[in-house]
Amino acid sequence: MKTEKIITHAEIIVIPEVMQEVLPQARATKEKILLEEGCETFILTNKKESESTLVIFAVYTSQQTYEWHLKQDYVKSFFNFLDGKLKTAPVVTYLKEV
Repeated sequence: MKTEKIITHAEIIVIPEVMQEVLPQARATKEKILLEEGCETFILTNKKESESTLVIFAVYTSQQTYEWHLKQDYVKSFFNFLDGKLKTAPVVTYLKEV
């Protein structure tokens, strides 16, 4: 039986005045995530029409590797760092291959 990958699309709307503070932290966290054994893809972007909206597309090899990812200190630290810096709560959409 084939293990189903976990594919996520997340939008994080940052308060524009703190975006330059958030970007270095987001990039540093991305570099650590890319080293995770179960991470196939992690792309950090922002919207052209709204540069304070971070958009993340990520692919993990399985539910287990995704859950492990969420428990990592650097992931938790990044989300704690974002506290008070976002316009709204992050929106995560889970996708599947077709």
